[in-house]
Amino acid sequence: MKILAFNASPRKGQSVTDVLMNTFLESAASAGAEVEKHYVVDLDVKGCVGCFSCWWKTPGQCVHRDDMDWILPKMVEADAVVFGTPIYHYNIVHHLQRLRERTLPLNMPEMYIQEGETHHPGRHEKKKPQRRIVISVCGFPDLSNFNQVEGLFPGAVKVFLPSSGIIYDESGRGYLEGFFQAIRQAGEELTVDGDVSEETRMKLIVDYPDEVKIMIVEKYNSWSREATPGT
Repeated sequence: MKILAFNASPRKGQSVTDVLMNTFLESAASAGAEVEKHYVVDLDVKGCVGCFSCWWKTPGQCVHRDDMDWILPKMVEADAVVFGTPIYHYNIVHHLQRLRERTLPLNMPEMYIQEGETHHPGRHEKKKPQRRIVISVCGFPDLSNFNQVEGLFPGAVKVFLPSSGIIYDESGRGYLEGFFQAIRQAGEELTVDGDVSEETRMKLIVDYPDEVKIMIVEKYNSWSREATPGT
């Protein structure tokens, strides 16, 4: 099992995104996976210019010469690809969006319809389907903040932690004990079984009850007032 991971947080190793990703990857590695992780902010990835040369002029190759020259082959080779992003103003960070745009050469220009949805076929056939895992965190305690991620990564195994600052609170860390256990379980299952069970997937998304949301909001507002000059 080869797992390729990209953490798109600009805060890199200081981010909650990295805490969750490392938990997953360390478990997978302990179970025998070959793991490779990159911080997207350290990569030279230019934005797609929409020229479609990778489809009709130089099939499979982008006009840009940058780190995607070695990233795309690694993506093709990987059994699973992990993406990590915080939510900034209701959206994924632009570092990850740029990386996603540049995966267009992995698709063929033709279209086909499956179950009422139109798709492009992949350029590279794989004996087994590649698994995608997306790890995302946000500041608000509501799952609706991940709507963009849901739309951009259909079918992926999703690890969602709203109000991610809760891990810095002692009682919050206790509340998330089962969540972190599920992340470790997911890394092991992916490596050993080739996929993550539905039972485990359900535990990878934190959905706070209303009373916990109220507590989070009150604690945050208290901290914000103390941190704001002149208040």
